[in-house]
Amino acid sequence: MGTRSLTKVIETYKDTKGKPKKSNLLCMYKQYDGYPSYHGKELAKFLEDMVIVNGIGLADERKIANGMGCLSAQLISHFKTEVGNIYIYPPDSQRDWEDYEYIIEGSSEKEIKVKVNNFEDKTIFKGSVKEFNNFCDEV
Repeated sequence: MGTRSLTKVIETYKDTKGKPKKSNLLCMYKQYDGYPSYHGKELAKFLEDMVIVNGIGLADERKIANGMGCLSAQLISHFKTEVGNIYIYPPDSQRDWEDYEYIIEGSSEKEIKVKVNNFEDKTIFKGSVKEFNNFCDEV
């Protein structure tokens, strides 16, 4: 039996009136090894030093994603390496029987934040990528 998880990517932005909005871009289902000490650690490593930008500079040597949509595509490319285990669900899918839910939220104006909910739908972590990495080491 696997430890199932959802990984969601949410873009934050301001509408034309300057009001904060959120858009669900991705919901990735992982069939097994969804524990924070495994998949969480993989996510933390993937997100480590990632900078969300709005436009790509030719000489930019940082680890970048050109917006949260680009980050979503990179995330799928990084994790989907074989048949099975990783599946894409509709972006607005809700956690049901998955053991963990990882929510990656950000924009080109703010640092990436991560939130983790457990099987009881309780938030067990919320913070920066660096704090998330430390959390995954401790669980």
